[in-house]
Order: sequence, then structure tokens, then C-alpha cells
Amino acid sequence: MLRQRLKAKRSLLLAIAAAIAVCVAGLVLFISRQPAPVCIAFANSLTGPSASAGLESLAAARIALDDANDAGGISGRRIEFVLFDDRSTGEGARAIGSDIAASECVAVLGHYLSTASLAAGPGYREAKIAALTGTSFVDELTQGNAWYFRAQTTASVQGRSIAEYLEVFQASAPIELVHSDDSFGLSFAQGFTGAYQPKNYRLWTFDSNPGARAASTNELARAIVRQGDVGMVVIGTGADHIADMLMALRRNGFSGMVIAAGGAGGPEFLERFRNEPEERRDQGYFSRNLSAASPLIFDSAGEKAQALSLRYRARTGKVPSWVAAGSYDATRMMIEAIRRADLRGVADRRARTRVRDALAGMTSPATGVEGLTRILYFDSQRSIPSQTRMGTFVFDRFATSPQQIILIERPELLDLGALIQSGDVVEIGDRHYWRQRVVYTGIDLNNIDRLDIRNGTFSADLNLWMRFVGDDAPTQVEFPALADPDAYDPDDPREVGPYSIGPGLVRPLGVGPDDTLTYHLYRVSGDFRFDFDLHDYPFDRQELLIRFQNNRQRSDLVTYAIDTAGLRLTKTDNVVPARLDPYGGLEQWSQKGMRYFVDSRSTTSTLGNPLRFRDNAAITHAGFNAAIMLERDYGIYIIKTLTPLLLLVLVVFATLILPRNLFRERINIPITAILTSAVLLLSLNSQLPAVGYTVAIEYIFYAFFAVCLGAMLVGISHDALVIRDRAKEAARLAELGVMLYVGTVIAIIGFFWWRYGTG
Repeated sequence: MLRQRLKAKRSLLLAIAAAIAVCVAGLVLFISRQPAPVCIAFANSLTGPSASAGLESLAAARIALDDANDAGGISGRRIEFVLFDDRSTGEGARAIGSDIAASECVAVLGHYLSTASLAAGPGYREAKIAALTGTSFVDELTQGNAWYFRAQTTASVQGRSIAEYLEVFQASAPIELVHSDDSFGLSFAQGFTGAYQPKNYRLWTFDSNPGARAASTNELARAIVRQGDVGMVVIGTGADHIADMLMALRRNGFSGMVIAAGGAGGPEFLERFRNEPEERRDQGYFSRNLSAASPLIFDSAGEKAQALSLRYRARTGKVPSWVAAGSYDATRMMIEAIRRADLRGVADRRARTRVRDALAGMTSPATGVEGLTRILYFDSQRSIPSQTRMGTFVFDRFATSPQQIILIERPELLDLGALIQSGDVVEIGDRHYWRQRVVYTGIDLNNIDRLDIRNGTFSADLNLWMRFVGDDAPTQVEFPALADPDAYDPDDPREVGPYSIGPGLVRPLGVGPDDTLTYHLYRVSGDFRFDFDLHDYPFDRQELLIRFQNNRQRSDLVTYAIDTAGLRLTKTDNVVPARLDPYGGLEQWSQKGMRYFVDSRSTTSTLGNPLRFRDNAAITHAGFNAAIMLERDYGIYIIKTLTPLLLLVLVVFATLILPRNLFRERINIPITAILTSAVLLLSLNSQLPAVGYTVAIEYIFYAFFAVCLGAMLVGISHDALVIRDRAKEAARLAELGVMLYVGTVIAIIGFFWWRYGTG
């Protein structure tokens, strides 16, 4: 007997060893057959003065990279970044060029700084590897270098945009135009001076050489302040020089409005001042009265940008700027170019050429890539034609300025004469622009006391406010989901009046000559229609949407922005917790706060306008959304609702251990359990609307039905063996049936716990 046991143990050990060997061999074979990844060089400012922006670029790029890999990569091949640090200098960028050229990377994403991109460009051209930057503005970058692409606009366009903006909204103010003596500064100054018609500006230049820059900016700032009659200062230089010039101006006593190029257009820019003594004594010392031209400002960006913002904050704990948006868009363009290049079986050198050709083929909306806010495609200079937004720092938050100008791309479709006369359109040279008003908007929830899932409604009471320049047209909005449209009356606000900006407060650029914004406060109470997503019921989370839209004025004239200051949104999250427990009436729900985003709805209808009969251009109307995030407390629901099902599980289990003489009970009890649970399921379904999909709780019942059928089969098979006098086999089957039943129930509970119980 002992020998037999030892022999059995040896056999078991040999079987386990053989199984392990087979698994290891299979794993090795699987890995060996995996295709090699596609490598992209990510070259950026990972250390040095601009490291915060470089790391922001990397975090956003990795979000786009993860999305692509989660979708299967490129032809089954994963995409990987190979990191190269330019140390925030041109010398560092040149130094890594040879390493990138010698690598297996098929393309380059980078750099953040224009100086670094310019320094690295010739090396990429010589190595014949395509480079795409999402953040470098300098015009010279793509001139004479067919291997460099830019997922942004240029420095000269930024200069022109600021000049045209000031001409429309600040034409009387004298301008001190300060620019660096490098390629970026010269391009910016050329764009500004060529577009600014009032010509009441003075031109100043500082030395961008690192060894002389501090002294040069300080001397220039003293000269500007000393001459007096300074209206505002425009700084045209790269991101690595703006902070030096701004600090010199503030330290020499200039506290007025400063407008900077895009490098200052985001909260990360303020990190440059955190350790300065003035900033420690007086938070906002340097950013007070600071505006900038930015490719994107998140408070007025759409839902895709807000989704990126949420994911970025979840990963980094920080608020993203246009730098993250530019890097994300550039990464998506590069991945799509590699996909179109079809690199299967292509050698490295040829692969780089094919990627470059794929990028060069993105020259129209039809061949472009869907970006965060627009279709991404290149113009003849391999840059992306786009407009800049003007923004202002308000309490360390970068917010969209209350007025913008929007280029009219198809002026022949409009009655320009009438629009110019009404003031909706301005003419600057041979270009025409809409005068767009930005409405700072907030929604605070007072109460939400009822969710009617069966009828698809919820009851909410809320405060809505708007701050804007000009007349009351922005308040003429509609709530499409509001059951009673009369619950919102734009002509009957609770509070209304001009909001004066006192001398001690931040004055946003473009607020108007009288330093006032119009303020309206409304209270909206009623039932809102909502299509509940019940796939995960009763473990579901819901985002109840409160949305309004301005159907009277196109988004070119009126758009809405999240009032980050008024909503007290933190710098690391735009999810607002409830302030006065407005969810107290919802016993089975817990609140996760609110999130906000802006969007728009478009129509290509001609609307009967003869000018549009032969055109398919869309008219867009702006909207604003508040999403109330709720999570069901399913523990209470399960205890109240599924306790009968749990008892039935125990009753059916008992049939597996009944004596042999209770054959009928082995069959009848599971059948009765199925019928009883079916009635319970019908009762639960009566609480839900008619949906065209299976909800989670139905899967629980279906699993129970399967378990009952299994118990019946075990019972029938057991008794069949007993009848044939095969008692030992019947006993083993009974034991196996118990183990399978318990194991199956535990597996089902474990699956649902893994799927829904871990958050």
C-alpha cells in the first residue's frame, strides 16, 4: 500500500512537471511569434527648465499611445516610445540626433521648444526620418525641411492673431511690442507688425543668448517703464524666454496688461514662478494681468478635450494645457500615418520614407485625422491651419477671454454688409471675422430628489448663471430635455446686473472699455428626460445630463465656457462635489460630483437661404452641459431584492445531499426554484423600461437557471447509476456534483465581484 502511494505521488509530480514544461514552452513559442513593436522616438524636454512641459507632452502622448495599443496596435504590432531627452536646450537636441538616427524608430515626436526643434531639424533631414511636433511654433522649422511637420500653427500667425485681436478690442491702447532676436521672435514680430493697422506701437528687441538674456531683458524692461505712457506690452518669443521677460517687467514696476505668445498659455507656465520670492509673498504677482494666445483653452473646449483633461488629471494629478492637447493630437496623427504607411515587411530606412509620405498626404479634411477640436491636416508649409484663442490668468487659472474673433472661411455665403453694419462681423484687410462672445457659465445643483428609471426622467432644482459682454442674447437658450419648457424663462432671472471689475481684481483681456460684464442668475426646477444606461443594472453608474443650447445665434457669435473660478474648480480636478448634499433624497444612490463640458450641434440645412443652395457648409450652435455623476448603492438593493434568490440557491444545493429515496424531490425542487426565480425576474423587470439589451441582473438569473439545470442532471444521473447497482460511481458523482455546484456558485459570485465590486 505504501509503495502504491509513493508511486502515485511520483506520477502526480511528473504530471505537474510535464504540465509546467508545456506551459513554459507554449509561452516561449507565443512570445517568439509576437511581431516586433513599432518604435517611435519621443524627443522632448524631459529635464531642464522646460521639463514640466516636456513631461506634460509625454503624459498626453502616452494616453494616445495606450488607446492605439488597446485597439490592437498597427496590424497586430504594439507601438512603443523610445525616450530621448533634449535637456530643454538646442545643444541637447542636436546631441540626441545621431542616437535617434541609429535607432530602429520609424519617426520622431518632438520637440517642445522651438529652439530644440530648430537645432534637431537638420539632423532629422539628413537621417531621412520624419519628425512631428505638437508644440513648436517657429516658422523656420518647416521651411526648407520636408521631413519636419507641425501639428500647430506658426509664430507669425500668432503675432498676426494678437495684432488683429487688439485692433478690434483695444485699438486705442499704445503697444510695446517686445520680441527676441531669434527666429521665433522675428517671425512673431513680422506677423504682428504686418497686421496691426493702428501702428501705435513701439518695437523692442532683447538678446536671446542664454549668457546675455537676463541682463538684456532687465535693461529693456527698465527702458519701457522709464519712458512712461505704457498701455500694454506684447511679448513675442519662445516658451523658454517669456518668463524672463515677464519677471523683468514686473520687477521694474510694470503691473499693467501683458500679452504673451502661446508658450504662456496654460497653468504649467506658472510653475516657472513658484520659487520666486515675489510669488511666495503675493500669489499671482507675475500672472496678474497676464494674457496669452493659445491654440486651445480647456474651459471652452468640447467634450473630447474634456475627456482628455479628465484622463490626464487621473494620471498626473495636474491640469493639462494646450501642450497636452498638441502632443495628443500629434501622436494620433503620427500613429495614423504609420498605419497608412503599411510597414509590414518593409526595411527600416524604407519604413521612415513611407511614414514621411503618409504624413505628407494629410493635406485636406478628407485625408486628415480627427483631433480634439477639429480635423487635423497640413497646409503647404506642413503646419496645421488653425486659429488661436485669447486667454487670461484668473486666480492662477487660464480662462478664455470674454470676446474672441473667429475667421470666416466662406464669406461669400454671408451678407457681409449687413453683418458688418450690425457689428457681428469685422473686416481686417482682406479677411473677415465674427465677433464672438464667450459666456462664463456655471450650474450649481440645489436638489435632485427623484429618479424615475422606468419613465426615463429625473427631478432637479439648480442655479444657472452666466457672465458675458453685451446684450442678453446669450441667455436665450433652450433645455431640450426639460419636460416643461416654461420652467426656464430667460427674461425672468433671479438676479441681474452689471458686474464691475474693481481695481483690485483681474481684468480679462477683451472685457470692454467700461470694465463690466453682464451677470444673470436663474433658478431652474423641473423634470428632465434622460435615457438611462442599464447595461450594468443594479451595479450601474449614471451621468444625468443637464444641457442647454442657444438655437438663436450661431456658435461663431456666442459660445459658452466653464466658469472655473465661479464653480471653484480646483487645479487638479473639474469634478465638483455637492456643497449642501443635494442628493439626500436618493436613498439608494451616492453622488460622485458633477463635471462640465461645452459642445455644439450642427446642421447642413440650407434653411431656405439662396446663398447656401449649392453649399454643404454647416451652421453650428453652441451648448453647455453639466453631468451629474451618481453611483447606485447596490449592496442595499441586493439585500432587499436578491435575498429570495440566495435562499433558492441554498435550497437547490440541498437536493444534492438528499437521501436516495427522495428522487422526486431532486427533480421537483430545482424546477420549482426555476419557476419561482422566473416570477421574481419578471417582477424586477417590471421596474425597468423596455430596453433592447440584457442587463446585469438578468445574467445573474440566467446563471441560476443553468445551476438548477445542472443540479437536475446530477440528480437524474445519480439515480440512474443507483438503479443499475453502481453505488460507488453514484456516490462519486454525488460528491462531484456538490463540488461543481459550490465551485460554480463561487465562480459566479467571484466574477460579479471582480466585474462590479472593485470599483
